[in-house]
Amino acid sequence: MAATFTLSVVAPDRSVVDEPITSLVAPGVDGYFGVMAGHLPLIAALRPGILEFVAVSGDRNLVYVGGGFAEVRPDRVTILADEAARARDLEVNRAEEDLEQARLALRGESSSANSTDAVANVDKAMQRLKAARTGR
Repeated sequence: MAATFTLSVVAPDRSVVDEPITSLVAPGVDGYFGVMAGHLPLIAALRPGILEFVAVSGDRNLVYVGGGFAEVRPDRVTILADEAARARDLEVNRAEEDLEQARLALRGESSSANSTDAVANVDKAMQRLKAARTGR
């Protein structure tokens, strides 16, 4: 049996994951990185993307994170996410609508958001849609 560690994924409004796992792959701002039990301590900034972990049962799980930070310790990883949801809980139709609204805002058609915020919103919406489609 593989060594385990605890994963906690926390969004501003709730805890999304809090369970023992065997491995994790997270979307760092400098690229995806992997973690296994006994990993050296690390703090990493996260970009919007899909966090993948393997539960003790061997099941592969996906979580959408909208950015944030990861604190890695040998026995625990804590993800403080700007927003987060298990991929299986995301609705594809809602994610498609969010992406269309973000694209409209990027073109300046439906929002007063500046271009930097609009690009970030499109990226988050695209990652949320990818997670929703993959999590089915």
